[in-house]
Amino acid sequence: MQSVSKFVVCPKCNEQTLSEIIISGNTAEDTNLRNMVFSDNIFRWKCKKCGFSSKYQHPFLYNDISRKFMVYYIPQVERLRVVDNKLEAEFAELSDIKKRVVPDINAMKEKIVILERGINDLALEMTKLAVSEIVSKETGHTVYSGYFTDMNEEENTISFQFFVGSDKRSYIQSTRLEVYRHSVEIVKKKFANDEKQRGFLNIGRQWAKNAFDTYRGSR
Repeated sequence: MQSVSKFVVCPKCNEQTLSEIIISGNTAEDTNLRNMVFSDNIFRWKCKKCGFSSKYQHPFLYNDISRKFMVYYIPQVERLRVVDNKLEAEFAELSDIKKRVVPDINAMKEKIVILERGINDLALEMTKLAVSEIVSKETGHTVYSGYFTDMNEEENTISFQFFVGSDKRSYIQSTRLEVYRHSVEIVKKKFANDEKQRGFLNIGRQWAKNAFDTYRGSR
């Protein structure tokens, strides 16, 4: 794993101390990397002055070369595409690798699971958006966020966990796999070039909204 030294101000004692921050890791070299990400240990920070411990959110690059994907976590990133010239040069020979950028830690975990399973994340985001609109109508509340939970070939379902309403309560919703497969066909016909863009793509809710608007406008 690669780390850098950075001064961090403790939110409890306001003391500024020099800390080692992990900024990237490769699953081929760091066999415990996935567990560290999913347990949030990558982001654990402890003040050297008062001992206060908390989650310190900072940019982090997750690299899984064996499965040919990279997930770049940049807190609250809004851009739909992020180009890191240094990384592009370093991995120039890996033209077929999927590169994604995400705005929060839960989205990073979700994206890792999706890409590990070989699921088309563009189609999945379109499916998730369609299902979230159904959930919003059924509950009468705003859907604030949603995450992929499972794809079951035997039961012919794809499932999501949404957080709805002002209290952001959990709401589980499934739909038939045909909905996802239809989204895959749409992606292949209309958005194949999106995968060819240079840089890290933010394939999330905003991308799905833009994709639906484009698709509906072309019908």
